[in-house]
Amino acid sequence: MRTLTLPAIECRQNGTRLIVTKMRAGDLEDFTKVDPFVSARDFTDPDQGYQRPAEPPRIKKLANWLRRESENGGTARMPTAILLSARGSEVIVSANGTISLKDTTKLPLVDGQHRKEGFKYAINEKGMPEFADYEIPVVIMMDLDKLGEMRQFSVVNGTQKSVRTDLVNMILTQLAEQEGADAVRSSEHWKVVVSQVVKKLNADPTGPWFDRIVMPDQQAYSKTEQDGNPGLLHRRIARATSFMSSLKPIEAYLSEHFTDSDPLNTRADKLYGYITAFWSAVRDLNPECFDRAADYVLLKTPGIFALHRLCLRVMKDMYIGRRPWDQENFRQMLEDSKELSDPAYWAVGTNEGDRGDAAKYGSMKGFSELADLLYEALRS
Repeated sequence: MRTLTLPAIECRQNGTRLIVTKMRAGDLEDFTKVDPFVSARDFTDPDQGYQRPAEPPRIKKLANWLRRESENGGTARMPTAILLSARGSEVIVSANGTISLKDTTKLPLVDGQHRKEGFKYAINEKGMPEFADYEIPVVIMMDLDKLGEMRQFSVVNGTQKSVRTDLVNMILTQLAEQEGADAVRSSEHWKVVVSQVVKKLNADPTGPWFDRIVMPDQQAYSKTEQDGNPGLLHRRIARATSFMSSLKPIEAYLSEHFTDSDPLNTRADKLYGYITAFWSAVRDLNPECFDRAADYVLLKTPGIFALHRLCLRVMKDMYIGRRPWDQENFRQMLEDSKELSDPAYWAVGTNEGDRGDAAKYGSMKGFSELADLLYEALRS
């Protein structure tokens, strides 16, 4: 067991005790840990975390910067503090202005994992042991449980910094699952609903979206993985962030007219059922675009946004016509669309000659125009 004694200044912010201190970069590995988000775990799993896996390009970028600074006689300054939590750790605060940490109870790292991993890579892989003694500002939050850490992570990464929102949405969902809907602002309830829907769609082995969505803790399958298992070529082709955003108008429509008084889980279950039915109907009409999804944009960003806009308009027509939102009725509503059933229309292609018309729409405005074209073709 290692014990680390550090100088400390204690301050308070709205009842939360904070310890301001410093740590050697070489000590971060032994005295801090990361709680990862794992999409295979349930939101209520006590082991469920809230951090995405560290991204190797960001790690290497930091290590390379440190090496350039070292070789060129520069001064590598990193004044921004790493944020830790004392949850589950033996943090002993002494009256003499120091704290003691033990490596047997590592401190959860709330913000700064790429800095930690970047220094580790520089020290161990890039041959720069001198950076083990590099001092890093550290703030330790003393009075937070895991949910408190998740809220703080959400604030730092969803408000104070601009990062992908899919993981932040998953954190909001965990908060709602464990503490109730009131733990999340009502204006963000839609994020909880669509996050649950995306997770269920991606995990359903019989559904049209099984393993086709890159979840917050995942990356798209590499070429090496695809070469070893060709079936992976047509998996993980859509980003969770895009899917969540594209569902917002449908969730808003349902919430406004049908499900506002329902618990968030019930809203998610209903939306999941309707979206599964819609995409299953699309799969019936155009199985080629699902079997070889990587070769077409139907299940990529253009198709996701355009078809969810189309889905909303069709749902409104079906409601007026008193038709239930199930797979058979969706299929009947869509079956006259030549565009939906034509794989060539959605082809990614390699040049203008073999690129499908749908693949030529590359912006939010374009996705809306594509949805309008598809809807007008149905009406004609």
